[in-house]
Amino acid sequence: MTAAALDGVDDVDWASLDHAYGSAEDVPRTLRAAVGEDDAVAGDAFEHLFGSIYHQGTLYSATPRAVPFVARLAADPATPRRGSLVHLLGAIAETGDAPPDVLADVSAALGRETGRLLPLLEDPDVEVRHVATYLLGNLPPAAEVVAALRARRERERSPRVVAGLLAAAGRQAPAESAEWLVGELAPARPAAVRAGALWAIADAGLPWPEAATGAVVDCWLDGEPVKDWVWSGYPFADVVARIDDAPFAELCRTLFERGSADAARRAVDAVYERCVGSRAARAQSAPLLAAAVDHPDPGVRVSAATGVRDVPVAAPLAAESLAAIVAEPVPTDVDSPEGHLFRLSLDVLITLGDPRWRSPFTAALAAGAVTHDVVELLIDTGVACDPVLLDAVRRRLAALPTQWQPSSDYAAVLGRMRWHNEVNTLTRLLHRWGADAADAVPELVALVPHDQWWAVRALAAMGPAASAAVPVLTAVRDDAAASWRHRLDCASALAAVTDDLDHVRSCVAEATAGSPVPAAQTALRHGLPLDDLLPALRAIATTAAGDDPATIRLRIEAARLMLSAGDTTAPLAAVTDALDSARHVADAAELAGLIGPPAATLVPRLRELLADRHDTHSAALAIRRVTGEAQPLVDAVQQRLAWVGPGAWLVESLRELGPDAAPLLPGLRALAEGDAALPGGGIHGRRVRQDDEDRERLLAVLAELDA
Repeated sequence: MTAAALDGVDDVDWASLDHAYGSAEDVPRTLRAAVGEDDAVAGDAFEHLFGSIYHQGTLYSATPRAVPFVARLAADPATPRRGSLVHLLGAIAETGDAPPDVLADVSAALGRETGRLLPLLEDPDVEVRHVATYLLGNLPPAAEVVAALRARRERERSPRVVAGLLAAAGRQAPAESAEWLVGELAPARPAAVRAGALWAIADAGLPWPEAATGAVVDCWLDGEPVKDWVWSGYPFADVVARIDDAPFAELCRTLFERGSADAARRAVDAVYERCVGSRAARAQSAPLLAAAVDHPDPGVRVSAATGVRDVPVAAPLAAESLAAIVAEPVPTDVDSPEGHLFRLSLDVLITLGDPRWRSPFTAALAAGAVTHDVVELLIDTGVACDPVLLDAVRRRLAALPTQWQPSSDYAAVLGRMRWHNEVNTLTRLLHRWGADAADAVPELVALVPHDQWWAVRALAAMGPAASAAVPVLTAVRDDAAASWRHRLDCASALAAVTDDLDHVRSCVAEATAGSPVPAAQTALRHGLPLDDLLPALRAIATTAAGDDPATIRLRIEAARLMLSAGDTTAPLAAVTDALDSARHVADAAELAGLIGPPAATLVPRLRELLADRHDTHSAALAIRRVTGEAQPLVDAVQQRLAWVGPGAWLVESLRELGPDAAPLLPGLRALAEGDAALPGGGIHGRRVRQDDEDRERLLAVLAELDA
């Protein structure tokens, strides 16, 4: 690196600028370290540089001031690790997440560096040329950039770099580059080049050429043609998203039937993604998903079973194949593709109500090959207790340790997580079964002294049938070394088993001095008065908490309990303190809304929160409840819906608005009745189910409002 590249860096008033971690005064030091001789120090510096001036795609006021220095370093052949610097500039150029003034300053700064950056296309390092296409393609549109891309195409020998040149041309000047891109689809071109042209056409939204769909098959039939590409980690998915349903279905079937295992898996994944995005595609795609369960490659079968599990119309078509899978011996490696496939098959059969899951489930449970999500499905689908299932659950609980020895070893941490999840779901299942599962009392009793899960609540759900648990519940309730929450839970269970509420009364009274919040919560659950607890709760709710999140959270919980007793003064103090500390803001706003009109003095503070998308909805809902004003909540619903999608929060908001929700209803009806998936999505493998549930919930509340 030549020293001239950083000339003037210390003359910038970095302390007046900010980045993701606060003051930007460390930028000069970070830049120097990033291009220094110590590789370890440089790696840390690069990580900090990316995370500060480009934090998860967001830019800051320091970013445009840093751009010239990063550009000079990147353009200097003597600078080490130039590829990373070029990549950083490309990422900065591509993002649009920043205030308008920052985006304008970044665009201007990058535009001024265009001439300095164009020679990167001629760099002898192929990786620098590769990432340079990403940078140049995302610079402000300029004729000289497109000319340089075209000129380099004539000399470039790396197909991956050529693919980047085409992507850059499509991003810089889509209309002017359309003919060029179509020409690069010629069969004589390398597959990576053709794939780059296809991606550029799709990315630019250009008309889909007649030969393009066949080119997709040619390019991806034997696997990924353009690997480790800076422009996209999933070019195939990006390309096929542009193809209409009929040719898309034919393309995917061709890749599935004729292609490599990699091609078949990509086809199945693409079909599933189409199902996620379109309701109509689900019925059309179901046969291919079901057929793919029988593919010879384990990875393809897992992808297919994942789709089948999530797309209800596909499940019956695959039932025979899935039943055959679970009829095989339980896989010994639960994390192998075969292990995943076994559990996915169980999941689908349970959801279908197909009894062929039962025997494999009990065998897998005994072998420790059932994950907590399969047990949760038994709870969610309301599978009834029977002697065979109960015996299997009891045997598994008896085989598990009642507590896990602490360890920092990664394998032990992972093992503890699995153990915790399994014990948690098995005891939840027994809780769901209640008195029908009373034979499991001995296994639950063994867990009571260590319980952080559902064992105590399961015993409570069994009622008098769990009378054998009274001694251990009593011992833990009276154990001064146990947490108050655990002791109070045991007292609640004793009351349920013995039908004697004095167990709760005495424990609540004893807990008042040491842990009044859980004591009051327990008292409320049992309909007991809070009179003796109010002084302790008031002390917590009105004592300044500073900015310690746990203390503020406890204060809000105490204030909520005070509000249930008719006191608004203490809750107002707790909300004010939480807003001052900027901790648990959403909880504080919710409490303000529950206080209602007496919280009017907090409305200006709540209005300030409307500018923060994380807190907009909670603040707007509180304003509605305090003042009756509708517009902030209408605006917040529109914003949050696009960001996180519908959910229980939307139902709550629409009910709160009532007739004032009228401006939202046409758009919501169009969403609920349309083909496209609702915004927000969900976790992979559960997105179609989530869409169906959200849509059903939305349609129900719309019908309620219409009525």
